[in-house]
Amino acid sequence: MAELPLLRELEQPDSPVLDRLGQHYATARPFPYLVMDDLFPADLLESALREFNLSRLNDVNDFRNQMQTKRSTSMATVLPPTVQRFFNIVHAAPFLRLLTRLTGITGLVPDPYLYGGGMHEVAGQGHFQVHLDFSHHPVTQLENRLVLITYLNTDWKHDDGGGLELWHATPRRRAVAIRPSFARTVLMEQSARSWHGHPQVVRSGRVRRALIAYFYTAPRTGAGARSRQTQYLTTAGQSLSQRLEVILRRLAPPLLMDVARARRRRH
Repeated sequence: MAELPLLRELEQPDSPVLDRLGQHYATARPFPYLVMDDLFPADLLESALREFNLSRLNDVNDFRNQMQTKRSTSMATVLPPTVQRFFNIVHAAPFLRLLTRLTGITGLVPDPYLYGGGMHEVAGQGHFQVHLDFSHHPVTQLENRLVLITYLNTDWKHDDGGGLELWHATPRRRAVAIRPSFARTVLMEQSARSWHGHPQVVRSGRVRRALIAYFYTAPRTGAGARSRQTQYLTTAGQSLSQRLEVILRRLAPPLLMDVARARRRRH
């Protein structure tokens, strides 16, 4: 396993470093999140970036609609060696204990099949509108509690677009914008208030790449744990057709949306 300095901090019952990071996570607004630079060794991420070629992989998802434009690996994709090594690290027990120490969430479970996660790539003019992620894993039915995003974008500037935005739903406004710079990791709560996305398009000629992992717990009970699919937020910068699609997605039965997605995939 690659050496992660934060994992050594777990050996200290009263680590001031982990206490400080945990406080940042708990008090962050508009919802709990944490930005950590250089959490993973640079050589590990540089090797993962060299292997990052979705065109050479099997079973790659291609999302092209009004709400998002990206490519990503699927649960059936055979990952490149270093990328697989990265996910082996974040799925191992020491890293799960670190996540619990930072967030206070116990009983975290990884998803080695990487539903919704894995390797994500957004090419020039691509975007992902502000949204809430799915609440439960479609196969295991475990509840989605955390997402970990590590960026692989060298020399990324503000003008390159594609910044991760965290939003307030009421009143509707952007609260935070995070540049997707190389070796930057974002840890975010997954809940009914975790509105996020990168609605600003990626500049032509640039490609935004990330490694993404979700973490789960046994399903909770109560209103805060209601099941949902991905939901979108209407924002000022959206076109009329995008706003109409957001409304349609809210009103249409889930089965109808599943049929529409299946038709898009076939075409």
